[in-house]
Amino acid sequence: MESELPPKEQLAAQAHEGLPITQSAASAIAAAESDMTGRGPIKGGPAATAQSLHDREDNFLAVAGEVARKPADQVTKEDAAKVQHVEARALGHAPGKDSFSATVQSIADHNARSHQG
Repeated sequence: MESELPPKEQLAAQAHEGLPITQSAASAIAAAESDMTGRGPIKGGPAATAQSLHDREDNFLAVAGEVARKPADQVTKEDAAKVQHVEARALGHAPGKDSFSATVQSIADHNARSHQG
């Protein structure tokens, strides 16, 4: 039955590739793990990993949405840093040059230059 549980490394690789872990997937893994153990999910096991990754992705989406709703001319370097931080946590690595946080950083840099002079 253990083969039904995805390895933690597979879940991390999925997040690293930017593929979301849904709440229903995390719940299904927790249910399977509970069935396997007879007493609930394993501390640090696949269910905990899936839930943590889901929560990090959810946090990124919340912060990204908050910044995306701001007028572009009000996006700050602090916004860019916050988005980059939560995106890196969601992915498990620094976001690339084509990432959402890179776009936000570009907008923030433009705004900083515009407000200087």
